[in-house]
Amino acid sequence: MLSFFITDIIIHSLCLVTGITGNSFILIVHLLDWLRTHDYNPCNLILSAIAISNIFLQGSVVFQEFAFVLFFDFYIQGRITVILIVIITSLSLSSLWSSTVLCFYYCVKILQLRGNLFYKLKVRLPVLVPWLLAFSFVLSWCVAITSYWDMYMDLSFATTNITGNLTNIMVHEYKSKCNCVFQLYNFVASVAFFLILVTAGAVITSLCRHMRRMRQDSEGTGHPRISSHLSAARTMTCLLVIYLIFFAAFALLNDPSGPADEIIITLNLICITLFPTVNCSILILGNRKLTNVLKKLLCMQSGPGNTEVTVTTFQ
Repeated sequence: MLSFFITDIIIHSLCLVTGITGNSFILIVHLLDWLRTHDYNPCNLILSAIAISNIFLQGSVVFQEFAFVLFFDFYIQGRITVILIVIITSLSLSSLWSSTVLCFYYCVKILQLRGNLFYKLKVRLPVLVPWLLAFSFVLSWCVAITSYWDMYMDLSFATTNITGNLTNIMVHEYKSKCNCVFQLYNFVASVAFFLILVTAGAVITSLCRHMRRMRQDSEGTGHPRISSHLSAARTMTCLLVIYLIFFAAFALLNDPSGPADEIIITLNLICITLFPTVNCSILILGNRKLTNVLKKLLCMQSGPGNTEVTVTTFQ
């Protein structure tokens, strides 16, 4: 058991370094770009918001795990665990809803629908993005803060057989007073998943239709605009997959009816800790500017400098 916890600490430490490094890379590149040009880029703002949420999420999860393994007496006292749940939940939902804003942004930029309303939405999109991010942040904290008054840690003792001897071990479970807080988490996350699925499906459908038309016209699919849109579609799909995995682990970890086994809890925490690293990798690989800067740092050949989906759209 001791070796398992040591391995767990090592994994969390490595994830902390890689996750903060990757997300800080996104922030630094966009900050330097803004200092050089002073141009407002909605896509850069959204990516920076996701990166900030991931950095604080990474730190919160690692702090929780270190406190649980190394300072258990501190971890279980007072409202420490509940405060950590509020922080981790709010940052998780904030990252999820910021990614939903990113998918919505890609969808509006890529799709071409007839109608004055959609045209006005496309024109006002740069103005809407900060308000959508602010809404995501406020919604996430409003939902998460309910845990502070509703959740509590239930401590009990269970008998287990260790090396042939019966030993009493302490078991801790998160419980809800009204038994509704987890349903609220799942509902808010499900709405975000649905929006990501709809926007990603709309973009992929439009891309398939357009590529089929280009293939008929013998234009091929290597056009820079198509490559940019394909990158956006891949990013949206990958974000949907990793958020589904992340929130499955998160729900299993905090569900009061779930397993209380320490090993399962630790494995779920490792899965959650890996999330910011995987998330920033998807964002970097899905953005040409970030990819080119990374290639320069690694002394690799970079591609064209276009960084996001173009304004020109197709049906």
